[in-house]
Amino acid sequence: MKNEKIEKIISYFAKHYINRYWVLLIDTVTSVVSSLLVLAVFDYFTTQEIFTFRWYLAGAGCSALISLMAFLMTRSYVGVVRHTTMREMWRISFASIVKALAVMLVLFFYFKGSEYYVNGGWILLFSVLDMILTLFLLIMVRVLVTNIYNVMSLSGVPDYYVKNTLVYGTDDDSVNTLNFLEKTLHASYRCVGFITHDTHDKSKMLCGYKIYHVDNKRDFARLVTSRMISAIVFPSNVAARNEQDNLVKFCSERRIQILVRPSLTTFDDSIFRNKIREIKIEDLLGRDEIKISILEIREFLTDKVVVVTGGAGSIGGELCRQLVNMPIRKLILVDFAETPMHNMQLELRSQAPRVEKKFVIADVRNKDRIDALFDKYRPNVVFHAAAYKHVPLMESNPVEAVQANVFGTKNVVDASIRYNIEKFVMISTDKAVNPTNVMGASKRIAEIYVQTVGKEISSGRMPGKTKFVTTRFGNVLGSNGSVIPLFKEQIAKGGPVTVTDPRIIRYFMTISEACSLVLEAATMGEGNDIFVFDMGAPVKIDDLARKMISLAGLQLGKDIDIKYVGLRPGEKLYEELLKDEENTLPTVHKKIFRAKVREYDMAAVDHELENLRIAALGMKKDDTVLAMKNIVPEYKSANSRYERLDS
Repeated sequence: MKNEKIEKIISYFAKHYINRYWVLLIDTVTSVVSSLLVLAVFDYFTTQEIFTFRWYLAGAGCSALISLMAFLMTRSYVGVVRHTTMREMWRISFASIVKALAVMLVLFFYFKGSEYYVNGGWILLFSVLDMILTLFLLIMVRVLVTNIYNVMSLSGVPDYYVKNTLVYGTDDDSVNTLNFLEKTLHASYRCVGFITHDTHDKSKMLCGYKIYHVDNKRDFARLVTSRMISAIVFPSNVAARNEQDNLVKFCSERRIQILVRPSLTTFDDSIFRNKIREIKIEDLLGRDEIKISILEIREFLTDKVVVVTGGAGSIGGELCRQLVNMPIRKLILVDFAETPMHNMQLELRSQAPRVEKKFVIADVRNKDRIDALFDKYRPNVVFHAAAYKHVPLMESNPVEAVQANVFGTKNVVDASIRYNIEKFVMISTDKAVNPTNVMGASKRIAEIYVQTVGKEISSGRMPGKTKFVTTRFGNVLGSNGSVIPLFKEQIAKGGPVTVTDPRIIRYFMTISEACSLVLEAATMGEGNDIFVFDMGAPVKIDDLARKMISLAGLQLGKDIDIKYVGLRPGEKLYEELLKDEENTLPTVHKKIFRAKVREYDMAAVDHELENLRIAALGMKKDDTVLAMKNIVPEYKSANSRYERLDS
């Protein structure tokens, strides 16, 4: 029972910060002790008995008052003691200097004119010694608290739970990764050294840890065995990607945990959101992380009411996660899927309490519901992410694809014009470029309507002030139904991993990158723009499957197999290149390009949409697809029952 109480006390102090006013009290007591010690030294070496007990008492009171004022002035007590940084050290140093100057002034005016003054030389010496000892003791207190915290947080954690870890590299990022490990994750990971291929660092020490040099798999195996290595931490995705055929592969084969420290640049600049994590396949896709102009986005969204349709989906949900960290006034999430919306409500409810959040169940296909929603909330900006997106499903259900992707978009666009929305941003897809399936064609028709309406407004032929922007990008890693979660599930079950065709390639982007670029494009568009994103080099799905199998520590053909199942309806081997010199123009952002697309006549678009609406209302699949092909002549079906309509 007694041990349980002690463990609870240890656990409490290991998990909670010391109240700042307790820190102020401890610092003040430490400073007073420093002054009394210096006073005792002077008392010991002086021949005159001037330092009586009353002098000690008065000195303690005076030191306490001066120290309190110095600490309050410099706010040296506000930092978290166990996470003391150089900035806090400078504050402590400045506080010690302020205290020393104040003590010197008090002693100077008190003894001036007396027989003990003697030109004030001893007063200067007293003040300097007091400053040095005060600074030393304050630092020692923080070192002591840090060590006590480390002991407490490790108490009750068996050694076999703490993994011996190597940090990759020897540059500043590697040192920062070591500091991150020691400050926040020392209860789980114990650094035993750095690992590098650079022979110049061989047999050297860095931050008190040995630098290990490895040239090949044999060297690595020897090091892992001798130091009982359980994990390797990479300071960045780039570092991990550069080692995917060496260290990452070695670790996978020996079941060594591979970790990466994400970039510390986030929307809310919070280091605590960037916990070290296991490496993901998207970290190895061969492209550097995309950077955006966060200040421009924040300025654009300041005090805005923002609507996100499809707010509970993969793209819409990530947009909402990023938007709540912006200085917006209100965020309205719109989706007709109850359970995903409930999950988003649970996730976002406690985040960014200053941002008012509304979770609205509504279907974009219901024109009256969208009108009522816009009338109630009067939004300034709309991000339209609601859509059906799965190619094979939409190939079997073209009527539903048209009703949601085309006329759902039209409902939101028309409401945006009626309620004077400042900017409408549509989320589109690379599959809208020379579409070969129903889903891509439906998104292209939605693009055409958005583009044509925007042109009519900008030319003054249609009343309204809304500026329309369309964003196109390729496959999003980790989104619902995407290939990586499917492969992970198949690998976890022991396979086989199903790939449609060994030649199939796709362009990939992470969800966070895609949504960041959507926000960036929203600030750039002046109306009637279609922006395409530079997705980097295409990725062979077959290579992706092989990397994921290797990353799971399995051997292809021995532990697990790849099965080729053939292209699905509407699917093509090669997605169209989103960006080249012939079909795009550059913008101020090197990863965003303005598409050059054919313009349409508004009357013709309205006429064709009416034909499409009638076909869809009649629930006639062939008539619906034929109407889509009339609107988008470049729509040629591939591996689909609708190929016969192309003739």
